[in-house]
Amino acid sequence: VLPQSDDSPQPRSAIGLDKNARRMILVVVDGRLPGYSEGVTLTELAQILVEAGAHEAMNLDGGGSSTLVREGALGRPVLLNTPIHNQIPNRQRPVGNHIGIFANPADGG
Repeated sequence: VLPQSDDSPQPRSAIGLDKNARRMILVVVDGRLPGYSEGVTLTELAQILVEAGAHEAMNLDGGGSSTLVREGALGRPVLLNTPIHNQIPNRQRPVGNHIGIFANPADGG
């Protein structure tokens, strides 16, 4: 279901599930970075999720807290996108929560 209203392009984060609830889709869109990424509207975010195969989805926090990180060598974090905070690219906004995902490669994750 597409949102009822739209707004200006912003950095955004969302999570979705495919029709069988077997595949999770994470989307992080950078924004506020002229010449790199202006962000997306809620309608554009919904379309990205649909095109990625999401049947159900939820918009998460956006703006400077839209950050995607994976575990790198020796457990060190590796930033996968370009967040922006206080108009400073690659600066992460301090937030008190996150979503952590653990995938066991032995299980095909």
